[in-house]
Amino acid sequence: MFGEPPSREAVEARQAEIVLAAAEAMEATLSVAEALVAERRRIDLTGLEDEIGRLCAAALAAPRVAAPALRVRFEAMVRSLDRLRAGLAPP
Repeated sequence: MFGEPPSREAVEARQAEIVLAAAEAMEATLSVAEALVAERRRIDLTGLEDEIGRLCAAALAAPRVAAPALRVRFEAMVRSLDRLRAGLAPP
């Protein structure tokens, strides 16, 4: 009636897509934050650490096939966070 369940490869590919999409969304969030900081606008980073923690946990659980792409994304996020930190005024 419903057909065969998806293959392990298909499930892993979908899991990888989901984690990569979450990483891409975080990159977009960080880009917006950087742009706002560059304009000397106040930003609220509440919850950012928790969200990045969830993303890291998801990356650890992701299929190995996603590791190279996730590594590139995480390296870009680290650079973005470094730029963001440098642009924020001290408390």
